[in-house]
Amino acid sequence: MFSSLRDLEHGLRGSGYIADSVATTTVYLAARLQKPLLLEGPAGGKTQLAYAVADAAHTTVERLQCYEGINEEKAIGKFDEPLQRLCVELKSTSSSVDWEFLQAELHGQQFFSAGPLLRALQYEKPCVLLIDELDKVDHAFDRAAARVFQSNYCQARSNQRSDYDQKRPRDLT
Repeated sequence: MFSSLRDLEHGLRGSGYIADSVATTTVYLAARLQKPLLLEGPAGGKTQLAYAVADAAHTTVERLQCYEGINEEKAIGKFDEPLQRLCVELKSTSSSVDWEFLQAELHGQQFFSAGPLLRALQYEKPCVLLIDELDKVDHAFDRAAARVFQSNYCQARSNQRSDYDQKRPRDLT
């Protein structure tokens, strides 16, 4: 993602973001170790840092805006039931319907609307996953998100670090 710490500093400045050495080093190490980064703290700078890192890495930001009551469907995705019904209705008018094939087709990607968490995992190259307002979700949602990633993340908060197994998205904010 970044060939050196200086490369990251240059990329962030090119994006209009001036980071201190601690933030730059933390982002660099997280990227180098292929570990996401969880940033916590008062308002100001975390979201801009995520967009600047994505710009510097020539990748995209996938954003999940959390709120009280958010569910897995909003974050991970859901099947498009009206489209599935329409497909069944159209195909049922045919004289020969392969129902097993149809059932498999209905549960395929073309009938599934992916949410931000799943989209982040589907990118060919790593993206920046921005999970904003994570503190507003309940524990059940937090556990569900962790299961999606079966993850490892580094936590930047009061010099504490927590590990889960994470591979693809680089930044959790």
